[in-house]
Amino acid sequence: MNRIKAILIEDEPLAKGRLEKLIKKIGVLELLGSFENPGEAMDTMKTGQVDLIFSDIQMPEMDGISFLKSLAHPPFIIFITAHPEYATEGFDLDVLDYIMKPLLTEERLLKSIEKVQKALAYSATRAKQEQSIKIKDRNKTEFLKPSDVLYVKAWGDYVQIFTITGVKTPSYSMKEMERLLPWESFVRIQRSYIVNMGHIESVDAIKVILKNTKEVLPIGLGYRTQFFNRMGIKE
Repeated sequence: MNRIKAILIEDEPLAKGRLEKLIKKIGVLELLGSFENPGEAMDTMKTGQVDLIFSDIQMPEMDGISFLKSLAHPPFIIFITAHPEYATEGFDLDVLDYIMKPLLTEERLLKSIEKVQKALAYSATRAKQEQSIKIKDRNKTEFLKPSDVLYVKAWGDYVQIFTITGVKTPSYSMKEMERLLPWESFVRIQRSYIVNMGHIESVDAIKVILKNTKEVLPIGLGYRTQFFNRMGIKE
């Protein structure tokens, strides 16, 4: 994974110096800037390069909560503060973590960074999943979000794509569809079926049932072990 680009906002000099040392010590982090108040950080925020903000909450010119609320598209944020009374409001704003200053150690900070890494990986996966795939259906080209695809069914030499809005019939083979669809979300469960794992409601030894539509799709014996492994199911 690429290094996590972070900024630090802290108005207390001793706390700021200690945090800078800890952040720079953690190899996966790249400190883009260290600031005494949110206003000083705005130019760096405008670059769009910031993945993570470490911030105090109670600061003289603008508090950390107000700063977070002012951001249209905030990156991940970890509050490091001596004031536990702000924790509930912080988590309501989807703050990734909240560290009390007396409990701040390198080990505790590393645990927070693990959360950031997982969140960034999830965001990257979601972004990849939402990249439209291009298909030619009869005489027109369509762009489908992978998340809108329920499953793909073999149809002679070609396929039928069952989506939340209807059925598409492009001149693609099952192999071509396996290549086009993101591996993270789709799995082949039978010679004639590829299914979106996000639309599965339940699984048993021989079939899957889809959410909402309640459609039943068969699981092929030769595909079951791989499918169960992908779903985290023990046979």
